[in-house]
Amino acid sequence: MKIKYQHRDPQFHLFISTNNTYPLHLHKNVEIAMVLSGDIRVHIDQQEYVLSEGDMAIIFPNQPHGYQTIDHSQILLIFFDASFPGDYTGDLLHYVPDHPVVHKHPVVSGTLTSLYKLYREPGDSRLLKAYISVLLGHVLPLLSLKRVDYTKDMDLFQKILAYIDLHFLEAINLDTLSKELGISKFLISRIFSEQFHVSFRDYINGQRAAYAHMLLLSTADPVTEIAFDSGFNSLRSFYRVFKKEYGMTPNEFRRSLLEGMPKNESAR
Repeated sequence: MKIKYQHRDPQFHLFISTNNTYPLHLHKNVEIAMVLSGDIRVHIDQQEYVLSEGDMAIIFPNQPHGYQTIDHSQILLIFFDASFPGDYTGDLLHYVPDHPVVHKHPVVSGTLTSLYKLYREPGDSRLLKAYISVLLGHVLPLLSLKRVDYTKDMDLFQKILAYIDLHFLEAINLDTLSKELGISKFLISRIFSEQFHVSFRDYINGQRAAYAHMLLLSTADPVTEIAFDSGFNSLRSFYRVFKKEYGMTPNEFRRSLLEGMPKNESAR
């Protein structure tokens, strides 16, 4: 299971996403998703939930999560820093819900719709904070919250994955990461095996394969050049990892593009 750390810098962001399918990832922001139409599977902390029109899921900071559209979906996505609403920051940072889904609820739906309209119009950001506080005031009592004690470890996740995001194209190993971040390489290895259920090396290779996949889609560069531009030190390892990740060799993938075969690409 591969989990990517995602950077989201703005304190508050909101948009509508159509047919969203996005792999497991985590970030420091709170994320709220409400289904406007269709159905979507949401994976949160190794649990799967199916959301239909009007249903809402809330993802707390650093919870692994992903989306998969079943047939068609349109969802409203909101991201905000845990410090953004003020009064509820402690709840968002130190607790997680047992069941992070609120089924169709008129007050919750109405508040989210009003928030979307407000966001689209220039105005005072304090109004956004007020609406988020109203939303959380209605939602949190509907959830069974449990206290978590892994905040320190999750900070390590952020440091480790953020560093990898910036340096995975370079020659990087556990010794390098340990030296740069001042973290025991044994701890880094344990975090990957216990939390991400993947080895450090496999995670790096997965990042490189995803980058190569993007280059194959968006450029006409030779496959050999793409292999080395993506951080692989041999064609053999590139072909092996790419086939493991995508079920075909890079050459087969490029031929499928030329033949016009449809590919399932993520929408976000």
